[in-house]
Amino acid sequence: MIRRKLKMSVALFIFGLAGCTTVTPILGPDGTENQLISCAPVEKCYAKANEICRGPYKIVNTSTETEGANGSTGTIVKLLVKCGL
Repeated sequence: MIRRKLKMSVALFIFGLAGCTTVTPILGPDGTENQLISCAPVEKCYAKANEICRGPYKIVNTSTETEGANGSTGTIVKLLVKCGL
């Protein structure tokens, strides 16, 4: 019973991450302000970049993290974007 609840909790946590999009302003490699966008799926990152930049943006860097336990996995995408060109 406890094992089943643990599996369910892990699955809900991972699937909960899939709906979350966060934006953190940080200094980019060139010393200017960039936006670090974390999301899942990647389409949400692009939508958020369009929303916050309100125009063109450049993808400076990307990364992915995959986490999982007990047969459930989730992938978080991180985009570092610079608004304007």
